[in-house]
Amino acid sequence: MRAIKLQTHVDRDHIVRLKLPEDVQEGPAEVIVLVPETVSDRPAPSLGDFLSHLALRPRKTRSREEIDRDLEQERASWE
Repeated sequence: MRAIKLQTHVDRDHIVRLKLPEDVQEGPAEVIVLVPETVSDRPAPSLGDFLSHLALRPRKTRSREEIDRDLEQERASWE
């Protein structure tokens, strides 16, 4: 597999033209397009936002006995 890195411009019609080196043969090819990320007007969520979101979710709690049983079942599956 050969990789060729080219710089190009996306025009207003969202069309890209590429001129490949002369030694590239005619036939199928795969094109990968990497574009810069757009900057969002919305601020990134803070740790406080994340913790507030977690507080709204129901917590699934297990007793010590349930955890010990689950661990024992997992260990038994290893053998």
